[in-house]
Order: sequence, then structure tokens, then C-alpha cells
Amino acid sequence: MAFTKELPQWDNAGQKPPQSKISEGFKPMDHPPADWFNWYMNGTYEALNELQSEAATTSEVTAALKVLSNDITTHSNAKNNPHAVTKSQVGLGNVDNIKQASKVDFDNHVNDKKIHVTEEKQDLWNNSQLYKLTTDSGFRQAVPNTIAGTNLFELPPGYYYGAGQYFTNLPTTNDTSWFNVDVFTTGIRKNFHVIRSADNTHWFGTIHTDGSFKGWKRILTDADTKLNWKFPTIENGWKTYKSEVNNDYRVRVAKDAMGIVHVTGAIAGGTLGDVHAFMLPEGCEPPFPLYNVGIASSTGGFKGPQVSRQYIATDGRFCIQDTTSNTEFIVVNCVFKAKEG
Repeated sequence: MAFTKELPQWDNAGQKPPQSKISEGFKPMDHPPADWFNWYMNGTYEALNELQSEAATTSEVTAALKVLSNDITTHSNAKNNPHAVTKSQVGLGNVDNIKQASKVDFDNHVNDKKIHVTEEKQDLWNNSQLYKLTTDSGFRQAVPNTIAGTNLFELPPGYYYGAGQYFTNLPTTNDTSWFNVDVFTTGIRKNFHVIRSADNTHWFGTIHTDGSFKGWKRILTDADTKLNWKFPTIENGWKTYKSEVNNDYRVRVAKDAMGIVHVTGAIAGGTLGDVHAFMLPEGCEPPFPLYNVGIASSTGGFKGPQVSRQYIATDGRFCIQDTTSNTEFIVVNCVFKAKEG
């Protein structure tokens, strides 16, 4: 607050005492000069006058204190680090600047069973096969509908299907049937299984370690053991033998799945020599000339069983070259491997 008392004015400046007297002060019996007292009284007056003229009023102090109080409150409520304190200054230099979840959020996260994987499930995933062999629904993958657009040998492991015209290197050619193709790989080596849906015919093949394809092999089934007999025309005077019980002795020829030709029947009365009694069906010719000994009837010949010499040519001629009896029947009954290709 401001001064309210009247100042004791003293205008005589007097004279300042020497420093020695200032230091030791007055002594008993001293009679100091009046100028010394005037210097003291004038200095005191001027000092008080300066204080009075510079002193603030009560309202000024109150206003200043209010401003200071507001500044202190504002500073206390500041959240923006007004003093620019760093992490290192408060011992947090190794703490990352990341947002922390609340305790409630943390507990909810820990207890969420949908987003966490149990050890049992993790083991299942770790031991599972991650390569997709099929579509997501478990079906075979369709090859593109592009003519000759899929090289079977270049397919990655998996299960595929498509019409024959969309593949190259199938076991068959010019075959528009539907095929199921299974491919398995171990390094360079590959295994292929090809099944034609229409008739369930099954082939398999391999690419070996040296990268060469080892050819297609067909898997034989019980259906392949059934023989498709064909009945060639009997020629050059030969006739089918007729027995008393009327058994069927017609000459018949069939080739099985292994390429073995089966010939059976009984004939009589025709021309001997290299003139054919009948022609073998196409694909049933032997790879080289064959001779066969057949049973002949005993009628009209020597006593006891009779025989005939039969010649099977590579062009398919089946000839009866000679016989000890040609009166009743000559049996043609033989098997041989057909020529390949």
C-alpha cells in the first residue's frame, strides 16, 4: 500500500563524514559538526521520499496479485508440458511413446476367446498342410477352357479336371472325353494319375529324377480280362466242324489286355498248304511266323490220335499245311503274343 504520513522534509545536504568516522561511529565526548548531521538528515529524507513516490497502491498490488494468481492457475492446469521436460529428465528415456490401454480394455482383450488361439489349435495349424491341392470347397480345380492350353507335365501338385482337348500329353490323342488328373511331386520327380470318366480307364506315368518321362501305363481291371471274341470267315473249302451233340466249334479269335491272342475252334475239309483257312483279325497278327500242332480226328487216318501242322503268318494267314487226317475235324487251339504297334 502507498505511504500516508507526511515526510520530514530536510533540504540542507550537509557534508558526508569521512569514511573512517562512518566506520567507527561517534565516541563519547565527540562534538560532531552540524554538516554531518545535515548530511544524515537530508539523505534520510530523500530515501523516504523515493520510497513514497515509487510505492504501489493497494489496488495496484491487488490487481498484480490477481494476474499472478491467474497465471499460476493456468500454469498448473497446463497439459502441454510448458517447461518442455523430456523423458530423459524424468528417468523415462527407455520407455516407448505408445498409447497404453486402460485396465478394463486390457482385461477385455485377455478374456476374448475369439481372437486368441489355444495351444491345441496352434499345434493343429503348425502341423497342417498349407499347400492347397483343391479349391476352398474341396473340389478339383478346373483347367482353363483353352484348346491344348494345359501341359499336363507342367501342372503343380493337385487335383484337376477338364476335357481332353484342353490338355497336352494325355495318354490318348484326339479324345474329347472328360478326364480327372492327379499330380504329385517330389523335387523333379512327378507322379501322374489320369482317369477317363466315361469308362473309368486309368493310366499312370512318372517323370524320373533325370527329368525324362517314362511313358504311360494302363491299370488293368477285371473288366480287361473279358475277351471280345471275333469270328473270322472260313475260306478255301474249310467248314466249321459239326459234332453229334451240336457243340459250337466255330473258329473264334480274341486278344486280351496283355496282347495275348487266343485262337480256338475246329474245321474240316479244306485246302492244305500255305492257303489260309481264315485270316486273323487286324491287330492279332504274330510278330514272327509261328507253327502250331493241332489235334485231328482219327477217322480216315492211322490208328490212334491224328495231328495237323498249322502255320500262322505275320500277315494274319492261318494255314493248315498238312495233316494225318482231314476227314472229320482239325482243332485250331493256340495262344501267342501279338506283334506290337
